[in-house]
Parts: sequence; structure tokens; C-alpha cells
Amino acid sequence: MVEGLIGMANSPDLPKNPKASDIYTAQLATEVPTTDNGGVKVTGTKMSVTYKLRHNVKWSDGQAFTSKDVVDTANFFWLKYKDNNPTPLLSTSGWDQIESVTAPDDFTATVNFKSIYGPYLNLFFGPEGVLPSHLLNLTWNDATAKGDMTKAKLSIDNTPSNPAGFKGTATWDKFIVGTGPFTFKEWVSGDHLTMVRNNNYWGPHKAYLDEITVKFEPDTNTELADLRTATVDLGIDFRAALLSPLAHLDKVTTVVLPDSGAEKVDFNLKNKYLADLTIRKAILQSIDRQKMVDTLLQGKTVIPPDTPICLGLAAWCADPSIPTTKYDPAAAKTALDNAGYKVQTSGADKGYRAFKDGTTIAVNLVTTSGNALREQQEVQIASDLKGIGIQVITPFKNPTAGKLFGAYASGGVLYNHTFDMAQYTNTVPGGEPDAWYSGYVSDQIPTQANGGVGQNDTYESNPAVDAGFKAGRTKVSQSDRKQGYIDAAKGLAADIPEAPLYQQLTVNAYSSKLGGYKGNVDFWFNNSVDWYANS
Repeated sequence: MVEGLIGMANSPDLPKNPKASDIYTAQLATEVPTTDNGGVKVTGTKMSVTYKLRHNVKWSDGQAFTSKDVVDTANFFWLKYKDNNPTPLLSTSGWDQIESVTAPDDFTATVNFKSIYGPYLNLFFGPEGVLPSHLLNLTWNDATAKGDMTKAKLSIDNTPSNPAGFKGTATWDKFIVGTGPFTFKEWVSGDHLTMVRNNNYWGPHKAYLDEITVKFEPDTNTELADLRTATVDLGIDFRAALLSPLAHLDKVTTVVLPDSGAEKVDFNLKNKYLADLTIRKAILQSIDRQKMVDTLLQGKTVIPPDTPICLGLAAWCADPSIPTTKYDPAAAKTALDNAGYKVQTSGADKGYRAFKDGTTIAVNLVTTSGNALREQQEVQIASDLKGIGIQVITPFKNPTAGKLFGAYASGGVLYNHTFDMAQYTNTVPGGEPDAWYSGYVSDQIPTQANGGVGQNDTYESNPAVDAGFKAGRTKVSQSDRKQGYIDAAKGLAADIPEAPLYQQLTVNAYSSKLGGYKGNVDFWFNNSVDWYANS
């Protein structure tokens, strides 16, 4: 339903060890701008990127797509409000590097950066890459909403692209106006979303399907049951735990794709126990990650290095100097003993270690509720940590995904730092390690003072990490940028703000009724325009 200037190739279309030029594809732009084709120009310490835009593209409400949409997208994410946007944003990382956007005509937009910005392709990229200017301006002019997209009630009419399209009044979080092969029809909270064919789609052909309904499932086991009974024809993001039952379904094809990122456990470095590097390292040493991979994930993935920033499509920045901690609970026990954290031999907490203030080293572990695999992983982690004398408090009190990942302004657990240890997956699009910038750089720690901007939930703060990520931004070519990310990775591996468990896998499965499907590690780029229904 929604597109960016730049998109992403589907996994079957990628060569082995793909370069950026293989991964990124033109979407609403007619070509991917590079130094080779003249789209990227470096002058001294500054850089400009020029996008040539497609002609005859319409938003689903019938308005023309032009360079004004590109200009106002940049205005929204940074230029208009800087770091004081009335709409709550998880991050403005990257957008704050834009100095201006000029539009010499309706089909050309030039983005001028304050300095050389290597990850430029991750701006205006994917489904959040371009916003409709005419609706942004209505939001900015709304005297009640005062520019807040979550409060501006707009009259939307998607029927120009399909008579069945959405028509009504809603805030931005309740409608979609886009340029993609499908048009938003309805969203029934907690149940389903429906999209219908965009009859005005600009692409080489219109979508083959009349309609797609996205069914919201409470958990992956329900999703599996619905695929088994043909209630759904495609299941997204099953995770590896369900590979075995998926293999036993008739007329179902399973697609397994390694992600650019990892399932991990984040440590809140403000927690008095987890602030101690010795304890964090002991936790990493004591989790039997290979057992987790072998028993819960059928051996289908691997244990990553001590930081996941150069996995998958981002492997171009991987370096053998980054360590991978071995499973060694004996070494963990020795380190804790040497630090003075002795095992208590009596009392209610017998068998657990005492901290320097006499309290028992005990932490809460949370993950997304209703995820069977993660709940199994929680049990193993608690057991492994008990083996070295660290208590994981049970019963687990897992929040919903919406609560765990919610924005700072809405009380999200991660970005308000209201956790001790949090288990979840983080992956990056397009193999771009700069996408981790918001998660590790010190000025990206969400606080009340900065309006909750950033995704650095662990409180990681290391000048070497900051410098590495910033160095990776200040070159254009991958070869020139690589050393910056190696330096950042070294700092993160030394700090251990998280315990990477395994390289995450995307597991999708579809029935024989669905034809034309191609898998993608980023489900936003599944090729729905080519899907068709088999008889």
C-alpha cells in the first residue's frame, strides 16, 4: 500500500554476498542514486543526492505524486520541527543530517546534506519513505492537532483508486494513503486489515489479486492452526520453533531466510547489578546458546559475534577481530567469585549470589507475551543463570509487543527503561549497519529531556562506539565506511550492553493456493503485486 523512493530486492533475486547496488532497487525514484550515475555528488565536506521521480504516479486518494511530497517528508522528519516534533517519533536519526531539499521541478528532488552521509539510501526508503504532502499540510494547519499526526482528524477518500477503498475521517494511525499496488480499505483493531487492488497503480502491471486480508493472530500457534485449516494462505514470521510442524503440513511451502540481526537480551545498564561488566559477561558466558539453537531452533541458525551489527546483508562490515563468547559457566562462576559475589549458603536465597551491598543478585526478564519460542527461551535462560547463582525472578511478567516496543510518550517498556533484561529481536533493513545508530549511540538514549527520541534502551554510552558509528556515516563507499563499524563493533563487544542469542531467521509459509510468492527478509517488501490465486 505504501512505497518509498527506494525499495529492496526480494531474497531469491539477490546474488551471493550482495553489494548495496544489488540490495536497493528503484521504487518511486526511477533509479538508485550513486556516485557512478551522478545522483550523488560530494563537494568538499558536503554531499547532495538527486532523485529522479516517476511520472504519472498518484496517491490512492487521486492526488498526484510529485517532488513536493519528498520535500515535505523531509520537513516532517526534521526540517520543520528539528528535535521538537509534536508527533511522537522513535527516532530522527539520519533525517537530522539533511540541510535542505530542493525541487527544481515536479519530478526532481535534491537532498542536500550538512556533511557526507554514507547511509543516505536508508532515508526515503521503504514503506515509510515518502509521505503525502497534501495530508501533511492539512495536519500542520490543524489548529487543534497543532501538527501532531496522532491527533489530526482528516477526511480521507481512497475511492479514486478503487471504489471499495477507505472513505471516512480518521487520524493518521487509522488510515493509509499510499502509492502501492494495493489500496487501504479497512482496519478492524485486533482482528484484520483489508486492502484492495489499486486500479491506478503506476507499475508494469496491476496487482493480480482483487483483495488481501491481513488477519491479526494472537500468537504463532494460532497462525499455524489457521494455515493448517486454510483460514490463511500465507503466514508471516513464524520463527524457527515452528519449522517442524510446518514441515508436516500438506501443500505448504516454508521459506527460511537469515536476517540482518539477532534475537538478543538487552541489559539495562542503570540496574545496579547489570551495571557491573563482570556480571554481564558472566550472564553471556552462562547461556547455553548452542543448546538453544539445537533444541529450540532445530540447528537452523548460528550464534553471532558479541555484537550483531554486521550480520546477514550487513556482513560486508564483519571482521574476525570481533569475538564470539564461548559457553563457559565455570569461567563465569570463577569471575563472579573473584569479584566477591559469593553464593549464599543459607536463608531464602540459598544458592544465589549476594551483591556487594548484601542483596541477592536478582533480575527480571521480559519478552513479548504470547510468543511460545521466547517463553521457552526465558525458561532456559533462567535455568542457565541459576546455574551460576544469578536469580531470574519468576513468574515472568511479559508485556504485549505493543507495550514492550511502545514509544517513550506512550510508556513503552524499552524506551522508558522500565526493565532489567529484555529479550527480543532487532534487525536492520537493506544490510545497512547505520540503522543500528539509534540503538547504540549515546545521544540516542530516550529521556524526558530529549522528548523520548532514540532507541538506545540499554543506556550504552561509549565514546569509541559513538565515534565508530559517526565515522561510518562520513564516507560514501562501503569499503571506506567499513572501519568505522568495525571500531563500533569492538566497543560494543567490550561493553556487552546485550547478549546476542542467535542470528534471527525469517520463517514464512504459504499454501499451494498462493502463486507468485517471493520471500524477503524484510516483509515490507514482499512482492504482493505478483501474487495470484491458484485454482
